[in-house]
Amino acid sequence: MALTVSTQLRERMIVWHYELHKNPIEIAELAGCSVPTVYRVLHFHRDYDVVHNPFAQHTGRKCALTTADTDYISALLQANPALFLDEIQLHLIEYREVDVSISTLSRTLRRLAVSNKKIAKTAMERNELL
Repeated sequence: MALTVSTQLRERMIVWHYELHKNPIEIAELAGCSVPTVYRVLHFHRDYDVVHNPFAQHTGRKCALTTADTDYISALLQANPALFLDEIQLHLIEYREVDVSISTLSRTLRRLAVSNKKIAKTAMERNELL
């Protein structure tokens, strides 16, 4: 998957092209992107006066959990790594007033790179300390 080019860098490409008179190959080297990306940014700027595709659609749903919610889940699991998904769900409802499904929690934990293996390892380390 290609890396995205930030809006700030896209705007910089416009400056490099129109004010500093750099060609697309030089701009691509400066920006660390491909030449077609530079041409695409210049095309959007020339035709629509913006640096992103004005017709692009966002796909998928909005995230059900905010960053604060995922931070809360991470803190919960650090404090008690053996919590079950339904227990995490109850904590979110009670303390964060967020009602999400078990599958949403499962996907969130996968995104946070929390696995059963990591939980079991942490739990065993705690048992050794006791």
